[in-house]
Amino acid sequence: MQPIVSVICLTYNQEKYVGDCFESFLMQETSFPFEVLVYDDASTDKTPSIIREYTAKYPSIFKPTLYQKNNYQQGLGYVGFYTAIKEAKGKYIAYCEGDDYWIDPHKLQKQFDFLESHLEYEVCAHETMIRQEGRINSEEILFSHTDVNIFLDRCNRTNYGFEDALTGNIFHISSLMYRSIDLQLPKWIHEFSAGDMILFMILAEKGKIYVLPDVMSVYRQHSGSLTTSGREYQTAIPFFQLSVSVLLRMNEYWNRKYEYLISPIVARYYVRIMFCYLSKSYRNYAMAKEMAKKAFLLNKYVFVKYFVIESIAKLKKHLNRGVK
Repeated sequence: MQPIVSVICLTYNQEKYVGDCFESFLMQETSFPFEVLVYDDASTDKTPSIIREYTAKYPSIFKPTLYQKNNYQQGLGYVGFYTAIKEAKGKYIAYCEGDDYWIDPHKLQKQFDFLESHLEYEVCAHETMIRQEGRINSEEILFSHTDVNIFLDRCNRTNYGFEDALTGNIFHISSLMYRSIDLQLPKWIHEFSAGDMILFMILAEKGKIYVLPDVMSVYRQHSGSLTTSGREYQTAIPFFQLSVSVLLRMNEYWNRKYEYLISPIVARYYVRIMFCYLSKSYRNYAMAKEMAKKAFLLNKYVFVKYFVIESIAKLKKHLNRGVK
């Protein structure tokens, strides 16, 4: 029977987690058939054995590809994903990496129902719970409450457009479902660790994004991941610089068609980086001056506006500390 939804799952050395991920697929209660396309990038632990076990038990659901050589280490990026979007047979594509998992048995059905009845939307995502691995007494936090996107207030918001997607990630990739289309991904996408950001921008150009408020997936956050470092100035700088690099490459990818949207966002990032370099935790006046110059030359209005906004925010924070 032809699957209606194709679930893409990339794995690599996730023997501790991949079983939870696969079980969350199997618990899905749907009115339609779905397939799970698993691509393992030459894991050196027991992950391949676990994949084989699930394939033997559920051959009609799990469709594995076990690479013998690690594609990512060869500089080829996530080959499994590029292959999967071509091999997927479903009308819709969902995604979940092997160390994340779903927690709602109706997740796929809810997203399917929404996209079936709202043709103007290209993507249906949902809220995700973040669980930090390897930390004692770590608190769980909703993805919409993180500052992985510093420009949008994503709490209690459901509708997003193309310009919103340009500002950064709106939802976590474990919640993604989109209409299966002929995606033309840039050949250079493997050069960036933020491949999900690029994917979301390309999808948002095709249509609107809807984020269900239901918490239906869990993102296991490992130390060193981008969203871990969002609040720390020392690590925020490379994160912001990565976002700028992605936007500049996407500007060229679209032949500067959306430069009028991208340039103000890049200028805002430069202002934010400037304030990072002015902070006590990572003070570098020369770099702060360089970022200010870049922002000003790119968009004078944006520079002045957000220089004032950031300055007022810093002043209020300083005064509040004084009161305490």
